[in-house]
Amino acid sequence: MKKWMPTILVVLVLIVGWIYAANQNYFREEEAQKAKLLDIAAGDIQSLSIERENTETAADASSESGSSSSPASKLELKEGVWTMTEPESYPLNGYAVSSWLDSLSAAEQEMVVEEQPQDLEKYGLGQSASRIGIGLKDGKQLTVTIGGQLPADNARYVRVNDGPVVAVQTDTVTGIDLTRRELLDTTPFNLDEANVQSADWEGEAATWLLKTNSEAGAADRTWTLNGKEAKADDAVSLLGKIKNLATADDVRKASELKNTVPRFTLSIEQTVNGTTVTDVYRGLVEKSQPDTIWVITTDGKWAYALQADALKEAENFPETLKQANDSSADSQKSDSTSTSNN
Repeated sequence: MKKWMPTILVVLVLIVGWIYAANQNYFREEEAQKAKLLDIAAGDIQSLSIERENTETAADASSESGSSSSPASKLELKEGVWTMTEPESYPLNGYAVSSWLDSLSAAEQEMVVEEQPQDLEKYGLGQSASRIGIGLKDGKQLTVTIGGQLPADNARYVRVNDGPVVAVQTDTVTGIDLTRRELLDTTPFNLDEANVQSADWEGEAATWLLKTNSEAGAADRTWTLNGKEAKADDAVSLLGKIKNLATADDVRKASELKNTVPRFTLSIEQTVNGTTVTDVYRGLVEKSQPDTIWVITTDGKWAYALQADALKEAENFPETLKQANDSSADSQKSDSTSTSNN
């Protein structure tokens, strides 16, 4: 046995060494480093444009020319704020724009498909392809053209300027090939539930005042509805639902609305950084579209289309709350009667 001990020790050392090396990935091939699609930083981008062949709305289509392309959308960074300059100065969703910038700067290509492509149409990179224009601080301009799917269906053909055709994962393309609507602020009501001090609704269906005397941001806030105590959960839930109401259509200029009649006025008082701010929103209905309520922003510039049904919960909030309370009271009374009979 003694003569085998050195051999056994050597074998044990080799086994331990192999396990250690395996755990340290010494036997694995290094993953190929993916190349950046653009090799730019988000902070380098100063302007952006979107050109898409498909229409986003019927209003976008050029009825005179018969073209199915939608007008280019252009964004510019002005004094640190992103602004849409074409086709209109639509309000933007700052988070969506920021996320788009990050996605563009982080995008990677999987592989080079063809170094010097002669036939772009076979990759879906012809005239009908979507294009993203990028302007940088140094004046350099980039054009990202989005083509069709690869046969494996997990990547898209993409080309930057006149460079090679490359493959980019479909998930990555989804994050950069955005429509104009995906960048717009589609929610007309600008509020933070934690900052709201009062919400005053005056409309044809109902009138109510939701109010709190608690400080903004306080953990336990007490609320009243038309002067009577209301549950904090109900108040916060209502404000949250109003805040999250969103249009499914493009924003319109308020001045374009014709033959309107007032439907409601909502005044929201908030405390923001110690300052009291009151925003007033008006709901208008065009006589030709009675089921659509146009919510006018506080500056009176933009109009958001909401279905009348979407606003019913806000309009009928006091009645809904009363019915819920009556139902709860009846249930408690029934339970009490059943207990006494037993």
